Amino acid sequence: MKKTVLSIMTLLILTASGISQRIAYIETDKILEEMQEYKSANEEIDAKIKQWEAEVEAKFEEVEQLYNKYVSEEALYSDDIKRQKQDEIFEVEKTAKEFKDQKFGYDGELNQLQELKLKPLYDRINEAAENIAKENNYDYVFNKSAESNWIYLNEEYNITELVKSKLGL
Repeated sequence: MKKTVLSIMTLLILTASGISQRIAYIETDKILEEMQEYKSANEEIDAKIKQWEAEVEAKFEEVEQLYNKYVSEEALYSDDIKRQKQDEIFEVEKTAKEFKDQKFGYDGELNQLQELKLKPLYDRINEAAENIAKENNYDYVFNKSAESNWIYLNEEYNITELVKSKLGL
């Protein structure tokens, strides 16, 4: 957000000072929608997510089963056995949480898989946009996305179709 505001302020200052800047934008989401590699990567990622979610769910079901068994039989246990069973439940729950973090955490396998499968596609798009910018003497190329804060963009400066063409789409 700060980078976008700073970029806009810089552009306004440069424009106000009489320096002409050529600006364009691309819509990466529209480009990705037409890339078969993107569809394939997403299908692979979704399949892994479903697999990992099932594994996580199974691990937490095991915790719940152990807990329910403990509650139903607690009256039969001595204090030492109770502590031993509680420790067992806590350990299984800890393992389940660690597994979930390993797969879905900040540095988890999901992020690594997305990076592995999607980064090359974004790199190709950015390289194509950069080449078009150089060929057409654009000073700046921005990405219009759902997360961006652009209120209005003149379609005249949209080079998405050129990028798609450069990528063979």
